[in-house]
Amino acid sequence: MRIDSCRKCGIELEKNKKCDVCRKVNQFFCHRCGFTTDEQIHTECSIQRTNYSIQNAAVV
Repeated sequence: MRIDSCRKCGIELEKNKKCDVCRKVNQFFCHRCGFTTDEQIHTECSIQRTNYSIQNAAVV
């Protein structure tokens, strides 16, 4: 994900959150106006996370 300018005030956005699977930045934050971008969902990471959860689920 590339770093863009804030859509509200125009200054450069800062990294806010990283994907817990691939560790790439998936959300940005503006320190001037407080705007936070939507969190980008990586399809491949979401599939890996789901497969991991299914494999480690407790059988009842």
